[in-house]
Amino acid sequence: MALFGKKSKDEEAAFVPSPVEAKAWFDRARQMSESKNYDSAFTYYASGFKLDPRDLSIHDEVLQLASDYYRQVGEPATNKQVKQIDGPSEIDHFVAALYAWWHDISNPKLAIKAIAAAVNSEQNNFGVAMADTVINLSQQGEKVLTAKELKNLMELFKSTGAWNQAIKVGQAALEADRSDSALEKSLNELAAERAMAEGGYNEAVGEEGSFRKFIKNADEQTELQDDESLAGAGGSQERKMARAKKEYEDNPTSPDAITYYAKLLKQLGTLEGTKTAFTILVKGFKDTSQYRFRVEAADIKILHDTANIEQLQSQYDETNDAELLGQIEKSRVELLVFKKQEFEERAEKYPTDRAIKFQLGLLAIEDKDVNLAMECFQKSKDEPKLRVRAGHELGKCFVSEGWFAEAIGEFKESIKALAGSDNATELSIRYDLMQALAKKAEADKNVELAREAMEICSGIARKDISYRDIRDCRRHLDTLVKELD
Repeated sequence: MALFGKKSKDEEAAFVPSPVEAKAWFDRARQMSESKNYDSAFTYYASGFKLDPRDLSIHDEVLQLASDYYRQVGEPATNKQVKQIDGPSEIDHFVAALYAWWHDISNPKLAIKAIAAAVNSEQNNFGVAMADTVINLSQQGEKVLTAKELKNLMELFKSTGAWNQAIKVGQAALEADRSDSALEKSLNELAAERAMAEGGYNEAVGEEGSFRKFIKNADEQTELQDDESLAGAGGSQERKMARAKKEYEDNPTSPDAITYYAKLLKQLGTLEGTKTAFTILVKGFKDTSQYRFRVEAADIKILHDTANIEQLQSQYDETNDAELLGQIEKSRVELLVFKKQEFEERAEKYPTDRAIKFQLGLLAIEDKDVNLAMECFQKSKDEPKLRVRAGHELGKCFVSEGWFAEAIGEFKESIKALAGSDNATELSIRYDLMQALAKKAEADKNVELAREAMEICSGIARKDISYRDIRDCRRHLDTLVKELD
């Protein structure tokens, strides 16, 4: 029995899955995913889901990719991008909702829209499977769901017969508003309806042994509910971990088993769990040659070493111990060397991934390798979402080399690309443009460039007189203009 209701014959005829054709798109998506080409990967996954959206394991793949995208890029999809994915059918609407959510995976409101679209397109299993994810999202981050929104989601699940999910979000809503007595009553009613519907009471009435059957089903349902508890802690979390560990031990070369077990271990947030995850990922890379495991393991090392340096810094701030300071500097140098080598390898492995190039450029700057930095930022500019940041960093590289004309060109191009969409970033670029104009004006004895710098300085001062050293810049430029005039 479908949890989200039965399809009519007309609806069944309206969409026929094409798994073979979908697989071709999913294979392309995985190739793009391996190279961290997020935009292409999302587009290919969307094309595949339009042909066959049923496989939950593939949905899990994309959610993992979306999490990486959120950490590395984090730019929401534009309305234009979503419209290009959308189409006339309910399946098209569902995939478009997914596409928007992938680009902002921490946004519970987009997750709810995806579930609502799943209901409308009769993608029953997806709606149920994502319930826990939505609840977890609603309890963390800035974009939390209100009690009203959670109640609306409860009604959505209730109307389709997904009792467990309805109760979960209802409990979350009650946590958000303990004074809602009507909601508390609704939850009690939901529990009774679930027992009647899923416990098999109605079907068992009149049958011999019906009471024993009802109790057996109720016990199974209790176990299921505990396993999918709101907090995901206690016995439920232990069972998930035990299952993941067993699946991994039974098949230690399975990419899915490696991924899931390592994920749960990292979620523990303990040093022991993280170390075990690191070991599993390193072994997974050796056993499967899937480079993503190598990347995940390296990311763990980077986070661990960074945290260790921060801890040492805190100790030094309290003690001013010279030996600690030396240890901090040594650790920072070693971490920088490791990170730079790591991202050089990733850039070689994924030559089309501009985000990796950009990160390598930042590391090259930190390592005072300006030539490598300029090369990386130039290639990063080909990625629309990195164009402004890469152009800004490239301009600063040109300044460090004394190439003021090239720097001015990059800064102006970055401001144009920004189009006023980020005031803080624009202010920073304008400040650097002002400095580059002033330096070129001094070098070329060009009063027009000095006046242009003065105009930018004046604009910054009018907007924020406390911005950096803008007062000193104003006085310096005033003197420069007078000298060159």
